[in-house]
Amino acid sequence: MHRYCGRRAKGARAFQPARISDLVSIQTAQPGKVAPPELSLAAGPAKILTGDIFALTDVLVAPVFGGESGHTRPILKIQDGCNNRCSYCVIPFVRGKSRSLTPAQVVAEIEKLTAAGFQEVVLSGINLGSYGRDLAPRASLLDLVRRILDETPLARLRLSSIEPQDVTQDLVDFVASHARIARHFHIPLQSASDPILAKMHRWYRAAHYARKIELVRESIRATAIGADVIAGFPGETDGEFETTCRFIETSPLNYLHVFSYSPRPGAPAAALPARVPPDVIKERSARLRRLGQDLSLRFRRSCLGQARAALTLREIRPDGRLRALTDNFIDLGCDLEGRDPAPLMNRLLRVRIEGATESDTRGTIVD
Repeated sequence: MHRYCGRRAKGARAFQPARISDLVSIQTAQPGKVAPPELSLAAGPAKILTGDIFALTDVLVAPVFGGESGHTRPILKIQDGCNNRCSYCVIPFVRGKSRSLTPAQVVAEIEKLTAAGFQEVVLSGINLGSYGRDLAPRASLLDLVRRILDETPLARLRLSSIEPQDVTQDLVDFVASHARIARHFHIPLQSASDPILAKMHRWYRAAHYARKIELVRESIRATAIGADVIAGFPGETDGEFETTCRFIETSPLNYLHVFSYSPRPGAPAAALPARVPPDVIKERSARLRRLGQDLSLRFRRSCLGQARAALTLREIRPDGRLRALTDNFIDLGCDLEGRDPAPLMNRLLRVRIEGATESDTRGTIVD
């Protein structure tokens, strides 16, 4: 809960918390129902609506574009909820069980987006790899991807985060053999310490994760592989943190999303002993971020001289270069060389990667 502070306006009444006796009744809300007019503030104290989050069967269909203008890459959520029980997470209790859009609904949404002129769509979900397991007949993420490529003219499809156990040989082989799928896997790690993974209630161990990312690296040349990592999980010792760092340093990972652990009320991890001090968490997070920057620079430099398929965005950087995103998730600025940028925006073009520094990547349009 947020705490607001400051002076109260002259003449304003101080906020008084509601009393239990003020509550008129408790109702059970049915999914999809709108609260009746009598629940408005004008009618008096509001009624509390309650419901069973695990009874929800709907998935909100609303592509997320990001930003206020210049949309280029819509994110289409095709799955919601989660059946896993990671000890640090409350998503299952606030989003419900895993549920999926039907393949026909997904295809229809992507057809609308391509008709509107979008070149790339990102498939997302709370637990994307579990897509389709709740449907009848049962489907899979790979089945859906095949159907999207077969039935829509979408130029490029990108997958968001996928759990390690859902990165299968069949999925990797399919991505490797289809140029319309971005060469990009984001596979959450969280920790490379097996004892910490066990406390997190994660379904894999470090060796299993290592086999998955090696499979991706060996099967798809120059693919981007990213990971989520949590710093300072309760009970994480200096030695366990060092295990995670050494694992990442010697892995084929290319970038990191680093999260500083903070307890979530109601999550099992919030009750664990041996909390890591905040200053130690801060230091560990900073070290992981530096490590992620090193991985990114190493990867981008390994791609120097390559001409890759890149989606040009509707954005001109402050230095006058056109922003673009390659199939393997390299965000770069393209030199325009005096050309009008407007006709070059929102297009899939070949871009040669010319230079990479810690904070920037430069490219040249070669089409």
